[in-house]
Amino acid sequence: MATNPSPVPSPSAKRAICDRCGARGWLEPGEERTCTECGGPYRPMALLEGIIDRWFAPPVQHVSEFYPRHLKLIELMWTAEGRGREMYEALGLDRVSYSAFLSRATQLVVRGLSEGWIVADIPAAPTADDHAYGVRFLDPERWADELTAAFAEDVPVPDGRTSGIEGDPDLR
Repeated sequence: MATNPSPVPSPSAKRAICDRCGARGWLEPGEERTCTECGGPYRPMALLEGIIDRWFAPPVQHVSEFYPRHLKLIELMWTAEGRGREMYEALGLDRVSYSAFLSRATQLVVRGLSEGWIVADIPAAPTADDHAYGVRFLDPERWADELTAAFAEDVPVPDGRTSGIEGDPDLR
């Protein structure tokens, strides 16, 4: 059973379909493949199946199992011990839901991690001790500035307006 380690099929590969669930993939010449979804065998598509697949099948997509879980872990780490709720309330965001705040702020934390002004502490092996997981803001002033800027249009200005946008129905 030959396997193709590359995600890009070779020019000699044939479009294939799982006999049980209809999952699609590629078969290299002489390759036998088992479906990862249902365990059924893949077979080369018949001519009509291939034509219809080429016209109507959705494009091939890669769905990461890790990315959404990684984001959730980061969210859980930076909002631990009520920190997320505390920051939400400190910003006084009347027109932004807490879940929208979490989503936008978590993306900011991810950016901070990639740029190096935020550090994630994750133990080498999973542990039940929640204190082993954490997020450190190496530049807390930048975190505050970036977080405030991320919600600038939603933060009330001193005279009670919510934005400076011309035509904003909230301006009086």
